[in-house]
Amino acid sequence: MKEHLKQMKEYLKNKKALTALSVSILVIVLYVIYPSNQNNTSIQNEEAVQDGGKQPYGVSAAHPLAVEVGMNVLENGGNAVDAAIAVSYALNVVEPFGSGIGGGGAMLIAPPNDQPVAYDYREVMPSTGELPEGNVGVPGFVKGMEEIHNDFGTMDMADLIQPSIELAEYGFEANQVLTERLENAEDQLSGDLDPFFKNDEAIKPGEKVIQPELAESLTTIQEEGSSAFYEGELGESIVEEIDGLEMDDFKNYSVLEMEPVQGELDDYQIYAAPPPLAGLTLIEILHTAQVSDIEKAREAPADYIDIMSEISAASYQDRLRYIADMNFTNVPIQQLSSKEHAREISTDILFEQLSKTGLKNDDSEASNEDHSDTTHFVVHDSNGMMVSTTNTLSKFFGSGKNVNGMFLNNQLKNFSKDSSSPNTAEAGKRPRSFMAPTILAKDGKPVLGIGTPGGKRIPMVMAQVIIRQLLFGENMQTAINRPRFYVEEGTVHIEDSFSEDVEEELEDRGYQVKVRDSNLFFGGIQSLYVDHENNQLNGGADLRRSGTWDANTN
Repeated sequence: MKEHLKQMKEYLKNKKALTALSVSILVIVLYVIYPSNQNNTSIQNEEAVQDGGKQPYGVSAAHPLAVEVGMNVLENGGNAVDAAIAVSYALNVVEPFGSGIGGGGAMLIAPPNDQPVAYDYREVMPSTGELPEGNVGVPGFVKGMEEIHNDFGTMDMADLIQPSIELAEYGFEANQVLTERLENAEDQLSGDLDPFFKNDEAIKPGEKVIQPELAESLTTIQEEGSSAFYEGELGESIVEEIDGLEMDDFKNYSVLEMEPVQGELDDYQIYAAPPPLAGLTLIEILHTAQVSDIEKAREAPADYIDIMSEISAASYQDRLRYIADMNFTNVPIQQLSSKEHAREISTDILFEQLSKTGLKNDDSEASNEDHSDTTHFVVHDSNGMMVSTTNTLSKFFGSGKNVNGMFLNNQLKNFSKDSSSPNTAEAGKRPRSFMAPTILAKDGKPVLGIGTPGGKRIPMVMAQVIIRQLLFGENMQTAINRPRFYVEEGTVHIEDSFSEDVEEELEDRGYQVKVRDSNLFFGGIQSLYVDHENNQLNGGADLRRSGTWDANTN
């Protein structure tokens, strides 16, 4: 095995040719290292320590094969963006329900000595202004990866896609998560489903998943670039399948490069994805929690849930009122991200002049269907660059339509049904999203990359974990493992690990309480934390969705 690893690393260093033998070695190593049992909270359980001037590097993601692909890139000279691109493509293969070339996403990049930048490569409404079949938006994933690579990448793009081609062609072992997703979505899927079902039953954990059509599509992208998707055969195959999409919509697709929204939490600078994503909502929650002295409620769970529920509900109402595609509406970013606005909310809550926990948190069809499946990962490289990325199809398997091995999104269900909303559907518009890839910096250096899937619960879940780690001083993994809650329409949804006393006290305060035992409901945090003083890297991964992380140790 050590010899195989050596050969694999030599292959990645020598980028002059991609031979079948060396590629097979990569896949065999991944397959042997990670069998079907993938429920570890971390691959590397100790903090990674780096000496000699370089910083420790690592990857935190929802699947160990994707983590291994990213680590191989970092170990062989690639930077955090190179690894993020490779991880994105790998997750398309091993988590086909959560993200991929038929969808989109957002990537937040914090270079070591420069200002962070956000890329929005999310799905777009077609030029007709009419919703296509299946609410499929024009996918942005492929163009996004290419443009981000052009701006920040250092390795050949072909090398970054190659491991995913081999995972699709030679296969990997299904885990319990994939089996459950397939079983739950079976009636909603169409197209070539042979890789995922045998004898009309979902593939079982431990069985090999081989996706030849996806491998062929990835190879086409590898050889021809994004033009194959936006001007060539891959885009044409989608247009032929989906009524309401035209090739002009693909040809005119553009990736947005944007400034992150910013905030502060103690000595930390917050950078988060800008509208129409939910970074601003997260910042508003964190600011209001801090000015409300949320630390005083640390040891009183019912008080903590009550205060955080009011804060979150108020912030979500601001999202409904203001947040949308900034090419179509003016979003008062400075107002919503200000500490003054946070103090106003805190004062209203203190004097019981504001209670919005009885209101809905979203007004889209996706919210009614509880779209909650994305994937999030974080990468940090030895030069100090950090990348926080959320990719998605919107719902599990998106629209359910499989074309050329790719599942197509149904992102356009995230437009508002209320005609007075700034988030109504319009030609060329991106719908609102709860995704919030985030990076926190201290003294100008990125220290924490974090994000989660979970649909409308994303900002609340992220705020709870960040507050516990940075304000309460808890270990990252401890903060991730703590029981979570979510409030909407007067109901507090809590995990079953809360005590019955907490449940009873919340009911005494007028809340309806619903105990949730689903691991999927409360997201799946992935994060990395850099201790620059001691030159250490620590990861966090969520058992709720079989997350893992790895980091170097020398």
